[in-house]
Amino acid sequence: METPSLFSVIEALSPIDPRARKDMEALTAPRTFKKNEYLLCEGDRVDDCFFLEEGVVRVFFNSDGNEYNKTFFVPGMFPTAITALISGNPSLISFQALTDCSVISFSYSAFKNLFGKHRSLETLMLRIMEVEWIKKERHDILMVTEDATSRYREFRKNYPGLEQQIPQYHIASYLGITPIQLSRIRSRLFSE
Repeated sequence: METPSLFSVIEALSPIDPRARKDMEALTAPRTFKKNEYLLCEGDRVDDCFFLEEGVVRVFFNSDGNEYNKTFFVPGMFPTAITALISGNPSLISFQALTDCSVISFSYSAFKNLFGKHRSLETLMLRIMEVEWIKKERHDILMVTEDATSRYREFRKNYPGLEQQIPQYHIASYLGITPIQLSRIRSRLFSE
């Protein structure tokens, strides 16, 4: 499978003009994270945006000593703490590499400073926010209106092949069930 590039994803979301691309490229830098390293920890202040080229990132929060997975990021996605970026408050969530990861990083404040010069970059940011908001709302509704089997089917549809790359307990946490419940659901579905 071909690794998506930052600018091919950007062009698909909201095309930008060549000068905007050149100015944005000047902000970007490649980075790597080893398996289990954190891109960002709860409580950190944020200015970095990330685009995932390779690997898998999980987003989770802690409550009463337990970790709860909110979402996963796979290549072609932006594992970025958007709420913390925009609000300027410390992040309430952590981002952890579940595999070795390659990302492109850039400063949000430097990117935002380009909005006055390149309207297409401001439009791009708005489009990213729209896409992320829609995904979040759909996920939140799914979590309270569907049973665990339906949530698992939706997970498989949204993240094809991911369950072969990460531990099952992470998937169970994301689905809001125990690993034993996930095992029973998988056994039932795969025996049908």
